[in-house]
Amino acid sequence: MKIVRSRRGARLVEGRDVLSHVLARPGSSGGVFDVLAACVAGLAPGPRLAMLGFAGGGVVAPLRAMGFASPIEAVDLSREGEPVFRELSRDWAGIVRLTQAEASAWLRRRTRRYDAILEDLTVWSPQGAVKPSVSLEVLPELVHDRLTHAGIAVVNILPMPGTSWPALLARFAAPYAKTYVVLLPEYENRILVGGDHLLRVRHGAARIRTALRRIRSRQAGRIRLRTLSQRP
Repeated sequence: MKIVRSRRGARLVEGRDVLSHVLARPGSSGGVFDVLAACVAGLAPGPRLAMLGFAGGGVVAPLRAMGFASPIEAVDLSREGEPVFRELSRDWAGIVRLTQAEASAWLRRRTRRYDAILEDLTVWSPQGAVKPSVSLEVLPELVHDRLTHAGIAVVNILPMPGTSWPALLARFAAPYAKTYVVLLPEYENRILVGGDHLLRVRHGAARIRTALRRIRSRQAGRIRLRTLSQRP
């Protein structure tokens, strides 16, 4: 992993992929991390947040700028990105507890339920960043089981070689009564929001865009949302 410094903070880079954009103060990163933060800030029914995959905590700056001040519990296999995060954010990040562990094992050990779980796990392949096998095989049901009644899952999905987008999205959506997908024209990522009591997609989209406008993120006018599934 390479750390690239800038006037606004630092980027953590692996090959062609940006793992985190760590800012020196709360605000917009301009990209995917803003949208992940907005899904949590706009849709979570309460303050209890778990973050699976941390890298350098790129979601924290937009999340705090959106007014989400509650403690964050995070897990990652590596603490490699934590020193730069602590260096740049210690004065404003609030309580961010990072545990070094495998995400599914950590989540199984938790006794509490969460209002939002953000799943942003990646591994590296010859094709670049992809989702690890645990994200497809174990975490969809486990994340669902660790949510509160009205809790939401927010999943940052990357292409998987040999798996079509419809099949990939269907796998992540399977545990939930309602899901929608956030499309980002500039990125190959797709963000899935799942829950058993989600708002209608137009209301969810309005809340996400309101959170993005609050930090003047350019993504407010660029993202598109569509309903992926809705069971009775």
